[in-house]
Amino acid sequence: MATGDRGLSEFTVKEATNLISQRKVIRVTPVVVAGTTDNDDVMFASTEIPNAVLSPGGSSKLIGITIIDYDVEAHDMDLVFMQVSTDLGTINNPVTVSDANLRLANVLGGLIIDWSDGAITMGSVSSIYTGTRSTGNALNTHLPMILQAEAGSTSVYFAGIAREAMDYFAIDNLDFIFHIEY
Repeated sequence: MATGDRGLSEFTVKEATNLISQRKVIRVTPVVVAGTTDNDDVMFASTEIPNAVLSPGGSSKLIGITIIDYDVEAHDMDLVFMQVSTDLGTINNPVTVSDANLRLANVLGGLIIDWSDGAITMGSVSSIYTGTRSTGNALNTHLPMILQAEAGSTSVYFAGIAREAMDYFAIDNLDFIFHIEY
């Protein structure tokens, strides 16, 4: 009997779990400021991670994150994940989100990105940050993170806060690659 012809009850628990568990890589390019952004300013607005969960209102597990910096800037930042798209303030200005709006965002968690803990530089092409290393950095103590979409949606949102002054050449100089298990 071929694997596709077997019902889940005919598999061992481990085999059935592996069949049900799905993994996905989702790439997102937020709009950053082409130019200088100061420390503690909003780096990019709330940005959608489409299909972060399989079913509306469902949940998934963020098991890793990779960031590609095409400008080779490699700046530290904080990422805030939320169910509802909510801006933390105006891009390139200090964070000004109100308590009421933060509550409406249904914050799921945050990650501290410290490039010194996981950066790979490839000449003048890009720097890559991989947040799945077990180096004991702050990011790894917060992964995996459960993501849950708002009822009726399969998207989750994230926004960035600069943790040092930065100066990007173009608005599309950062790619975020989310490694998700459903």
